[in-house]
Amino acid sequence: MIIFQFHLLRAFSTPLEVTTHVSSSEVENKCTIIKIMKKLLLFILPIIFLTSCGALGIHLKVYNPKKAGTYPKETKQNKLLAETTRYRTCFDVYHNDLNIEIIPKTKSIVGIVKISAKAVNAFDTLQIDLYKNMKVNFITFEGSGLKYTRDEGAIFVAMPRQMIAGEKFSITISYQGSPQQAKRPPWDGGFVWKKDKDGNPWIGVACESEGSSLWWPSKDVMNDEADSTDIHLIVPKNLVAVSNGVLTDTDHSAGDYRWHISYPINNYNVTLYVGNFKLLEDKYESNVSGKTTALNHYVLPYNYEKAKLHFQQVKKHMAFYEKMFGEYPWQRDGFKLVESPYAGMEHQSAIAYGNGYKNDYQDLFDYIILHETAHEWWGNSVTAADLSDAWIHEGFASYCEALFVESISGYQAYLDYMYWQRISILNKRPVVRQREIRYFDYHDGDIYSKGSWILHTLRTTIDNDSLFFDILKTFRMENHQKEIYSETFVELVNKKTGKDFNWFFNQYLYQREAPILEFNWTDDQLFFKWKNTNADFVLPIKILVGGKTIQLFPTTKLQSIKLSNDYPNFYDNSDQMYYGTEKNKKLKM
Repeated sequence: MIIFQFHLLRAFSTPLEVTTHVSSSEVENKCTIIKIMKKLLLFILPIIFLTSCGALGIHLKVYNPKKAGTYPKETKQNKLLAETTRYRTCFDVYHNDLNIEIIPKTKSIVGIVKISAKAVNAFDTLQIDLYKNMKVNFITFEGSGLKYTRDEGAIFVAMPRQMIAGEKFSITISYQGSPQQAKRPPWDGGFVWKKDKDGNPWIGVACESEGSSLWWPSKDVMNDEADSTDIHLIVPKNLVAVSNGVLTDTDHSAGDYRWHISYPINNYNVTLYVGNFKLLEDKYESNVSGKTTALNHYVLPYNYEKAKLHFQQVKKHMAFYEKMFGEYPWQRDGFKLVESPYAGMEHQSAIAYGNGYKNDYQDLFDYIILHETAHEWWGNSVTAADLSDAWIHEGFASYCEALFVESISGYQAYLDYMYWQRISILNKRPVVRQREIRYFDYHDGDIYSKGSWILHTLRTTIDNDSLFFDILKTFRMENHQKEIYSETFVELVNKKTGKDFNWFFNQYLYQREAPILEFNWTDDQLFFKWKNTNADFVLPIKILVGGKTIQLFPTTKLQSIKLSNDYPNFYDNSDQMYYGTEKNKKLKM
């Protein structure tokens, strides 16, 4: 999923030059330039945000708010949707078969979903999920009706006998209703019922935070992906229905479309698009795997010529991600961009695109295409087992943007891009959020921006690009088609580096506040220590004094070093590591 303050800032992303090894006079000049730009930003940004998306929280300096952010009050509905219980762990879904009719006139759907699963242990009752505003007509097992009870969005299904561990079984649910409509898709999700400029229905759905049970009965969890999925869509005969995977059969005159997903997929990524689409066929030849992937984009007819040219860039993005993280994960299912009635969403092999066919980063690339394509590796291939670890999706995808900028424009452009991510960091909540509460709030984008800066800071700290990028690639390859927690990444970093980086991740992932270097400088002495950190936090930093770079190893204990009669400059690597500085005149030994 995209984060919209980044999208707005792309138009204002004039490179900000930050130099790492320069003379004292040059540092002074650079600082003056930075101050001028900051004043400019202070004037421009309020206007931008007051007229577009409100006060989102832009901080030119690293900022720790005194008051921590809160989480939504627990409701019964959210608890039943988010909790891991014996009614969910007792079975493992291996196939979902969706048969759904979309009725634009009434903004409703009618469907039958067959869930095929394997019993993990003996049980007699299981839980599936469907929002309570959706009506269940019946549930069957082996042709006979089953008894069930509903509690908010949970459906507790009583099996006719005790299921045996290892036994395969299927249940079929008939249902109907008007799914929750999105208030601000994709961030505040649900169904989107719009019309294109020719007056044709234009329909989509996005439900990452809300869950798949918003529109189809499912085991609505992050840590159980069906091995394959079939989606049969029926729409008015003048429209086209698009979903994930490959189109296996169609009767356009009858509005009948059958799609097959041959890989595991997380439930919120299962999607549909309905509209007067025109197919734009292309292909991608991989230099990494040697395989050819079908690119079957679906666009509105009046944008076909625009799309034909604009969508060419996706091949560059895929080639870059393949080089960095391994081959495209869903080759059999192909890849497609589908013109959607909302900005964008990373639906596996069927990415939602609604960015108006414009390159919005210095006219070099379309941010939506770049970001959402990255999710095919981060979020779709490697998936967080709980939404609390969604930085694995969004932080990695956001960092991919910066890496792509580096690949086409160089390291300084990469640092400039990272700057624009940094100023939106809020530090209201830890990057790894509370587990089993299904929390995702688009107003707090730290899983994007701070998640990206964690990787940026880790790269600087490891100080070995070959090793760092090997860690990222190994992490992706080893966890392909797996649902994991953040600890899996931490363990790999420790293993690959041969060092204990728990101090690093305990601070940046699990504490909300950014590290602050407190300092005081007298004529020839610098006093310094870390503030807002755990006792074991040992991030080394560099400062510039008299044109020379000095490395410091601060801890939470006060230290001092003698310096020449030059004011220490902390800009030397604050663009490469995430920490703030704060002068404290009382700091003395």
